Amino acid sequence: MSRAAQIEWWVEQVEAARRTVDAARDERRRPRRSGGLGEELRPRAARAAPAPGSTPAHVIIRGATLTGGLDEERRRRLPASSGGGAGRQAAPPRPGSAAAPIDGGLSGGGGGQGGGGSLARARQLASGYQPAVVKVLSYATGVTRATKTAQYAQREDVPVETHDGRILSDREAVADEIKDWSKDFEKRKPSHDVVTVRLKLHGVADTAEGRETYAKAIAAGFEGHRHASRLDRLPSGEIEAHIVTAAAGGPKERFRVRVERIGTAENGFDQKRFDYRSEAVMKARIHAAAGIAEHAISLDPGKPQHGREGVTWQLNRLVERRGPLVDDRGRAIGDVAAARNAAKEWGRSLRSQSPRDTMHLMLSSKAGPDPEALRRAARNFLHDRFADHRFLFGVHVDRESDGHIHIHAVITVKNESGQKIHPGPSEFRGWRESYAQHAQAEGLKIVATSAMERASAQSYGARDKAIVDVAERPRPAREARDRAYAGDPANQRLIDNARQRIAAARTNPIRLPTSEPERRVVNESLNAWSMVAREQPDNTVAKHMLERLTMAETVGTILHTIGKRVDHLTKEDQHMAITSEQMAKDLRLMNEAVSRTGDLLDGETKQQFRETSARYLETLANRVDLQRAQENGARQLSRSEVEAIAGPNADRLIAHAQQVRIKEDREAASAERLADRAIEAERRQEGRGGLDPQSQRELTAERAIVRGSQQAAAREAREAAAAVEAARVLAEHPAQPLPQTLIQTDALAQLRAEQEKIVREIEAERAEAQSIKGQRTT
Repeated sequence: MSRAAQIEWWVEQVEAARRTVDAARDERRRPRRSGGLGEELRPRAARAAPAPGSTPAHVIIRGATLTGGLDEERRRRLPASSGGGAGRQAAPPRPGSAAAPIDGGLSGGGGGQGGGGSLARARQLASGYQPAVVKVLSYATGVTRATKTAQYAQREDVPVETHDGRILSDREAVADEIKDWSKDFEKRKPSHDVVTVRLKLHGVADTAEGRETYAKAIAAGFEGHRHASRLDRLPSGEIEAHIVTAAAGGPKERFRVRVERIGTAENGFDQKRFDYRSEAVMKARIHAAAGIAEHAISLDPGKPQHGREGVTWQLNRLVERRGPLVDDRGRAIGDVAAARNAAKEWGRSLRSQSPRDTMHLMLSSKAGPDPEALRRAARNFLHDRFADHRFLFGVHVDRESDGHIHIHAVITVKNESGQKIHPGPSEFRGWRESYAQHAQAEGLKIVATSAMERASAQSYGARDKAIVDVAERPRPAREARDRAYAGDPANQRLIDNARQRIAAARTNPIRLPTSEPERRVVNESLNAWSMVAREQPDNTVAKHMLERLTMAETVGTILHTIGKRVDHLTKEDQHMAITSEQMAKDLRLMNEAVSRTGDLLDGETKQQFRETSARYLETLANRVDLQRAQENGARQLSRSEVEAIAGPNADRLIAHAQQVRIKEDREAASAERLADRAIEAERRQEGRGGLDPQSQRELTAERAIVRGSQQAAAREAREAAAAVEAARVLAEHPAQPLPQTLIQTDALAQLRAEQEKIVREIEAERAEAQSIKGQRTT
């Protein structure tokens, strides 16, 4: 055989192997209806003939290695769709199990007599179909949490089936399975998000000046990081500060704690310290703000914690041991509720990261269908959508008396090639479609539809259910702790809110479309149900859905109209002059419309409408007040007037101004020290006398540097003075725009922008009380 012929033959072999891989992947993702494992290994007639003496490509791909052994990584096979275990013979296909296209897919189509899209889905729901429910209940990290999640799927001796068709019948078998999975789990630990720090400024006594020094040091050292602190007097008469701080600060800043071993492994101990970069940054800031030498600053961190739970734990621990704290915005934290609220507020700034190893997925169905049919549908769905992942699942019928049965599945987040699941709206849409398709293939009446198509309110979450279950049905193994949790007054609000969300979800109030995409979905669904109601005038489901969607579309249009009108009236436009009287007239008309519409609604739908409309009306009401004040010649509001409107927002703005002032003072002091050092260096050079030409040139260059330093120091001093004046102006008149002469730095420009933003927020936050009051008076 010539070299060209050999090359051509090898190209054919590569192409044949590629086609075989593609076909095998497609076959693996396709639910199987007949045939056993042996049938899968039959050679395909279309494959290229192998060279004499070579191993056929399909044998290599299907699991035999070049040495003739079995490749363990290729051993896994999809079970037959009705098997329930590896090696079982498939049942014959049921009549119509996959003979016709399935109607009602969310992505549009679906042929047959039902038509496609929203109309097909409406017809199916009208004929007794139920919406496909696919929920992610939780994620687990590590073998311990993953095992507990998997054992929950196996609770009450529910048989659990794995991705390769094995049946796990007890908790030990489930634990062994997860242990085997854990070989591919993430090795990365959860991020360190919050840490307690003991700050000591050596030589600073417990005096008014000393406490002011500590206040500057804390504000500067932890600038950009959410934090809370308290000062404690030491027996020596000095002070030390205890601070809980978020590790994440600016866009690229994160304080990091490292552990150093002091002494030997047998006789030593571990010491926690900030890494060099973190400690250097904090000390430099404290030195610049408070004038404390860096060698006199001690920063001793504790054990870092993760997430909002870590923030709550650290704050509670410090409050219990030391007493109330004050956060970086001047608010007190003195109990569990305040700590929990602070943790919630800090949440977004934590930039918390936690590895995910397994996903807990639930597929739900109303009671009535054959559980085995649901098992087959779930099996085929999981193999279709998670073919490259390990998973296990079980059918739970313990809630059948309540009207539904469901599937609990635990799936590895990372697949065989290392890719992870990051589900978003499009993924959930695809999952619902796939679940509905496989359910219909098993004879189950399930259709993929969205909540917005049915104007359905969002369901409660797994966390809400867990909170209520613990409060109402203490777990046998933790009965004392669960009863203590339910009896703690600090937890009552959390438990009551969870109960309300569950009760609201079960009544399924009408969900009002507030955005343009939601309004389009509701309008399309309303048209579909209108057609179904005309086709089936006696269908009660069609009548109910038509009434529901008509109400959603009508109320949504009212909210949309009010929002557009308010936006038009409150928009800053120099070419449009609308008087306060015209705005007040519009406000009265809107109040009347809102009041009449609210009388037509009830329950959660009414509450949702009132809250949404109140935000719009409050914005307009505040605009009326400001416009009227401007027409009466007012140019600024006093602090008391702003506080009556803004409440804590005024304090928030003033606190920001103080932070800008401290920063500008620090930069001015730093520039002044730099100028002083440059002048001193110049004087030393001049004192030497008898300079040669080279030294004279160097002295000239240094003098230029000195002039630049002096100019920089003067500029920084001016900016610091402007920041001080800005802080004073804001403290006296928070709503008065800062004079343009004071806007000498980017920070002050940002402060003025924030001032304008907060004034707009003030206008939006007064709405509910005033609009509700207006509705009552009308």
